[in-house]
Amino acid sequence: MSKPCRCDSKPCASGCPCFKAKIMCTDNCHRKVPWENVPCLNTDVGLKVKGMKPAEIRKALCDAGLSPVGDKGELQKRLAIHFTKSAKSSSSGSVEEKDSGGQPADNREDLMNAILENEGDFAFVLSLSGKIVKATSGKAELRKAYFLLSSKVHPDKNANSVTSKKAFQVVLEAFERLANPEKFDEDDQDDDEAGTRKRRKTERFTRDNKGCRVTSICCPRCGDRWETNSQGLEEAAYNFLMQGIKQYICGGCFLKFGCMTAKHSCPHCRKSFEYDPDDYHRKITCGNGKCEKEFGFWMFKVSERREREVRQEVKEENEAIARKRAQQRRRGARAEKRVGNVSNEDRVKEQLFALLLLDTCPRCGWEIERGLKSEDAKEHLAGCNDEKAHSVYKAKQAKERASKDAKTKAVETQEETQAYKTWEYNGRQVGQLWMLGEGTLVKECKKHGLETEGPKHVLISRLGQVIRSMERRAITAAGEEAGSGLHDITPIHKVDEEDLPQNMDAMTRDELQCVAASYGLKYDEKCDVKVDLLKKLQSARLKGSGLLMILDGDDGSGKKRKRKQQEDEEEDPDFKLDE
Repeated sequence: MSKPCRCDSKPCASGCPCFKAKIMCTDNCHRKVPWENVPCLNTDVGLKVKGMKPAEIRKALCDAGLSPVGDKGELQKRLAIHFTKSAKSSSSGSVEEKDSGGQPADNREDLMNAILENEGDFAFVLSLSGKIVKATSGKAELRKAYFLLSSKVHPDKNANSVTSKKAFQVVLEAFERLANPEKFDEDDQDDDEAGTRKRRKTERFTRDNKGCRVTSICCPRCGDRWETNSQGLEEAAYNFLMQGIKQYICGGCFLKFGCMTAKHSCPHCRKSFEYDPDDYHRKITCGNGKCEKEFGFWMFKVSERREREVRQEVKEENEAIARKRAQQRRRGARAEKRVGNVSNEDRVKEQLFALLLLDTCPRCGWEIERGLKSEDAKEHLAGCNDEKAHSVYKAKQAKERASKDAKTKAVETQEETQAYKTWEYNGRQVGQLWMLGEGTLVKECKKHGLETEGPKHVLISRLGQVIRSMERRAITAAGEEAGSGLHDITPIHKVDEEDLPQNMDAMTRDELQCVAASYGLKYDEKCDVKVDLLKKLQSARLKGSGLLMILDGDDGSGKKRKRKQQEDEEEDPDFKLDE
């Protein structure tokens, strides 16, 4: 029998005596250090976990109420320890009553009570997730803590708990308060200030740069440092990139990237950290180990004229990105119709390989050499029956697809964030909801307690109606010109020309439906074609131009008031002027 291994600082793999002898590690191995405290996975449970895919491991950890954050080895060990403890508790017959999340129900109740007792102490509440955060932590760190804690106290995970819903609301408020403090600052403004608000897009935001730095930004592909001087850009380009409203091109590899896909480094410890555009006007810590020094992000001065130009530039750029995405979706749909199911796609690839239009065999990945003919490719296909080689090549392809999908998702997230930040930069106009992506619209609908099913124009219609009602109620309660100030509900016939899409004639029917839904116009979803939608938008746009002479005076009969009431009811059916 082989001697116990002494691996206590590295996994038991090729250099481990137990692993070489193909036997499981015991309690006498690892210099008698407890198995939970060493990175060993050479046990029955450990080998079972090693055979699982990363996505399966993360799902199992979330189901168990454990953190899904960490590298591959950490996640495997965490799940193996959980499985081992579960097996021991079940074999001893002392199994605690557990809920759907895998954590004892009594512990869950204690956690929820602790959350409710500390309501208002936002950093403390999120730190109950096990991940210590502060009010200065970055949004990415706050989001991780929020996900960990909400996975334990969410009402869906605690069906029989009365306090679960209240605890979850406290957790959600803690995250929103720390991640987006400026939004609550606006809510807390005095009513006297609300009556003098102008359109949000005309308001200029300024702050000092005390404790702020021009942080290091690197290209996500080649790692070259991005600097405004070396790129020939204005200094304020740093503002626009960090706010998430513009993307720029790397001077080394010509990759176009934004703040969500770029690599950011802490100015104190020089280690990388996750950045979110909502952190731009905050002072944060990087969250790396012992580095607790706060820092902010520098804000260069921008003239009012340049702000107007940038507002138009980012709107046009966002429209171009949206058109590109729509074209890609249409091409993908046409390609699916042509190719059909997966088996048909495989046959097409095999035919292309036989015609030497593909360099690699779609079954095993064999690369055809230069000089070989079509007959050689057909001969290879006829004899390509090695199932093991097929499975290895499929696994390799699946890994490549997963990597490609991850990059694509990161780019889409960047574009969704850019669209949302552009919408915010343009004053949160309800009439510009068409600029947002479907994922962002779903999130906004969830915030307002709305249904999230349906096409994009339906989501916009629901969201626009609720926001307009909220603003109308605020106007009625606080005065003619007052409002919550969070959104701009200017109707289509009063907005500036620059607020509308650049070229409506070039837009598709679906895109025009989204624009019409944003401005609250009535249209027939099934019958109205592109020409009908264009006419309705143009008619609504010119609505007020012919009424100036009629409304110029009041003959005492109340015609002016009735006309005003009719206009407001057309803009919002739920709004009525007091008689």
